[in-house]
Amino acid sequence: MKHTNPDQLELALMAEGTPTLASVINEVQSSADLSDGRRRDMASGLRRVASALGRDPGDIPADPKWLQPRLAEVMPAALGITDKSWQNAVSDAKSALAHVGIIPRHNRQRYDLSAPWRDLWQAALASKHKSLDVGLGRFLHFLSGRDIAPEEVSQHHADAFHESVMAGEIRKSPEWVWQNAVWGWNLAVDRIPGWPRTRLSKPSRKTVITLPDEDLPARFLGDLGQMMQRLAAPDIFAEDGPTRALRPTTIEQQTGMLKRFASELVHAGVPAMEIDSVAALCDPQQAELGLRAMVARNDGETNTVIADMAVLLCSTARRLDLPESTIKALAKHAKRLARPRQSGLTRKNRDRLRALQDPATLRRLLLLPEQLIRASARMTPKNAALAREDALAIAILLVCPLRVKNLSELHVERDLQRPGKGQVFIAIGEDQVKNGQPIEFELPPDVRKMLDKHLATRVPLLCPQGCPWLFPRRDGTGPIEPTTFSTRLSKRIRKEIGLAINPHLFRHLTAMIWLTANPGAYEAARRLLGHTSTRTTINFYAGLETSVAVQALGDILAEKRKRK
Repeated sequence: MKHTNPDQLELALMAEGTPTLASVINEVQSSADLSDGRRRDMASGLRRVASALGRDPGDIPADPKWLQPRLAEVMPAALGITDKSWQNAVSDAKSALAHVGIIPRHNRQRYDLSAPWRDLWQAALASKHKSLDVGLGRFLHFLSGRDIAPEEVSQHHADAFHESVMAGEIRKSPEWVWQNAVWGWNLAVDRIPGWPRTRLSKPSRKTVITLPDEDLPARFLGDLGQMMQRLAAPDIFAEDGPTRALRPTTIEQQTGMLKRFASELVHAGVPAMEIDSVAALCDPQQAELGLRAMVARNDGETNTVIADMAVLLCSTARRLDLPESTIKALAKHAKRLARPRQSGLTRKNRDRLRALQDPATLRRLLLLPEQLIRASARMTPKNAALAREDALAIAILLVCPLRVKNLSELHVERDLQRPGKGQVFIAIGEDQVKNGQPIEFELPPDVRKMLDKHLATRVPLLCPQGCPWLFPRRDGTGPIEPTTFSTRLSKRIRKEIGLAINPHLFRHLTAMIWLTANPGAYEAARRLLGHTSTRTTINFYAGLETSVAVQALGDILAEKRKRK
């Protein structure tokens, strides 16, 4: 049996003797207790997995912990196959690994269950609740296989199931299997007569503590509202205090941050009645308590959110004219929690942009809006309308690199200007933009046509008649929430063409395309992206033209080699 080569850097930490997918293929193909069809399917699944990872089966360890994170990154659309085909391939590969004893075999049949579990499972299936069928069966087989009686089930067994799934699963999200099992169990406790009454839990992943307004002290909320009102509309004749109004987006952001910090203090054990003003948040001891809680929940590390919170507390103390000793103490917290200033794009964004430097890959993204419009003709009316809405959003991002908040809040009457001759401009005022720089783009004819058709066909499937938002909530009461919209568009792009792209990456893509074609033209890039200064643009995108420069240098050197 061939084993992995420990001399390969990525496999250096694998245990000596770890089998490869090639050895599993050989063992499956020589297995006498499999039919010809199963041998063929299992071997095919293993080969397809290897192909998706871009490796020879002999260079891939048959180790679930090695395979799982890598298979999680595979995008079926990028391979030119459907989600179902990929699921089948992974399922066949799992069956092969189970057949040779590398991962546990999954029992799926009711007769594999002991009598007590078989009766309970029959009752669950009879309830015809789909969530029970999807999430619970595997957990019950796990319990039955270990001779655990229904009345003996405890949190310990749920945790053991979690460990089993994490160790023996190669699917995209083993956590999903466990979470659905726990959720399905608790649902059965509530809905299935005779089900064991023990409820199970899973560790909370919540990293943001934000209490509703009704759980925060009224005096604090009143004081916060008054402070923000002064910052939004300052008295320019006042001898002290701010003279320049903060933008509405800044007011909204800082209000939310200070409410969150008050929530952090309450969650950390500070009696709510003691938080009776904004100044109470800026007490150095209180501030340290809240910031420590945030750091602890982030595995003992600071991050951008924590650093920004510390800075806001310090600036708030200055606005409130608190004692200099308080300001210095808060400034010390902010200094300790500060993160190195980001210079250039993150590694993740560089990796994602690198994929788009391939002309064929970029073309797939550029053609995606048209592809979605064509595909919508074969969908149900509701799904077709959603596809057209996503197509329009992606088409706008390709020609108008908007921030996702500005995209999601586009107002048909306010932000879409039609001066005549069929022209349509996206014109967003400075009071709606993060950095106060107004935005204006003319939509090209193909996007304008897509826009007009969508507006003419979206009612009533996506919103009621007269809704003024281009991308509305379904009840038409306001625009879609930016985070929700960003997630939806990212999922659509990943599903359709297999690329990991979020809406903000379109801004980086615009800079890359422009600077690749026009090396050094940072001022034009600044105008396209709406940056306040060219320095910001250079700081983020210096080096995007490097590939063009390297290619040009290669051409020069090649030419010089030809000369005698």
